[in-house]
Amino acid sequence: MSFHIFKNIPHSSIPKDKDGKTIDVREFNIFKILLIVFITLVSYSLPVIFPQTFPFTPVQNITMAIFIAAALMWILEPMPVYATSLAIIGSLCLFASDGAITPIKNYLKSVDGEHLLSYKSVFNSFSSPVIILFLGGFALAIASTKYKLDINLARVLLKPFGKKPSMVMLGVMCVTGFFAMFMSNTATTVMMLAMMAPVFASVSNEDKGIKALILSVPFAANIGGIATPVGTPPNAIALGFLHGEHAVSFMKWMLIGFPLAALCIFLTWILLRMLFPFQSREITLDIKSRFNTDWRSIFVYICFAATILLWMTEKLHGVNSYIVAILPLIAFTCTGIIKAPDIKTMNWDVIWLIAGGIAIGNALENTGLAVKLANMIDYSNFSGIMIIGIIGLTGWVLSNFISNTAAANLLIPIAVAVLSSPSITTGIDISYSLIFIALTLSFAMTLPISTPPNALAYATGKIENKDMIKAGGITSVMCMVLSFILLFIISKI
Repeated sequence: MSFHIFKNIPHSSIPKDKDGKTIDVREFNIFKILLIVFITLVSYSLPVIFPQTFPFTPVQNITMAIFIAAALMWILEPMPVYATSLAIIGSLCLFASDGAITPIKNYLKSVDGEHLLSYKSVFNSFSSPVIILFLGGFALAIASTKYKLDINLARVLLKPFGKKPSMVMLGVMCVTGFFAMFMSNTATTVMMLAMMAPVFASVSNEDKGIKALILSVPFAANIGGIATPVGTPPNAIALGFLHGEHAVSFMKWMLIGFPLAALCIFLTWILLRMLFPFQSREITLDIKSRFNTDWRSIFVYICFAATILLWMTEKLHGVNSYIVAILPLIAFTCTGIIKAPDIKTMNWDVIWLIAGGIAIGNALENTGLAVKLANMIDYSNFSGIMIIGIIGLTGWVLSNFISNTAAANLLIPIAVAVLSSPSITTGIDISYSLIFIALTLSFAMTLPISTPPNALAYATGKIENKDMIKAGGITSVMCMVLSFILLFIISKI
């Protein structure tokens, strides 16, 4: 779920300070900044010069310029993506809200029928239910790692798969996929790669199967994240736009995501076996760890199971998944299981990134810009399911090169407006359409830079770029096709 800032830098070359901590070497690229400023100014000027072609109100025009600037910064990355999200929130408040700079605010208020954004609603993106959902997920991940629930579960779950290399790989993929349903796919990959390191070292580099075993971890982590709303940020972002009659419960998402994830992981296992066949006849897993029996550990085990159970039985007790998510956070902090140093380790960059996406998405919706943009395109030549497929494919291409969270922030607000347009009849509930789009973003795993799990696997030094492109490309397309088939079946029911 987290974005790896060094995704273009090989792991071995990441610089560290005297304390061993990584240093952010990203340069503030002035050329990219100037290019973004120029394009943004041009985009702002066009509706002013050609009002008939671009019939935007002043607030819509400002919001559009901010959206374009954000898109360019998320794609070109002249600065960290979380910084872009903060800049979005600040820009919306300063230039398009009722808390804007006085001359701008007075001008906007003078325009008949103009509707300014509320600066309070912009700031509310930091406390969105989606943010709480992720904080709850982070709390579960921190507690389970701290009290060794994750590694002990992995030990227990891997035991039935025996010593045959292909079966060990299937076990690794199943366990990785399971943890990625509830934990950061990056954290899951780190844990599984570290746990499997002795196995990797024991297998000869001449054995092609070692590549399959290593690639199985990031691929299963990427795929496993689609199974639940908390598995990966695009899921939560899509969920944030589904409310009222289109609201999706935790269990409803799982009924779609889990079977698809299980099928994709199984087919990926078959594919990796074919591409990189094992020569070794046996692999020995020796994970030395035991379940802790102190009261804090037992409390963590109970809370982890109870939270998942509450998420899955929302219809029985009526407490939505967002409220359930805050319960483990309360329980762990009140009992001292999670302390201040643990809170500092949470992926706050991801939280900021999501908050910025929520803010720009709400701005597009509240100003009416999203609907206006959607209505500017003639959809008469496209079927509804084709439009959904085009949006999903666009997101997949973007996510291979930029953070899938950033891609979700860009596409999902527009997708909501397009799919809500009266001129489009998809025959599919918008909730299923958004779920499909969110899933396709997680299937982008063609390159080492596509996802943090891919980068971590590449950093082992045992995977070549061509290996990941071949295996990741086929896996991505296969998963995309399966998800589209599922969407088509749903449309016919």
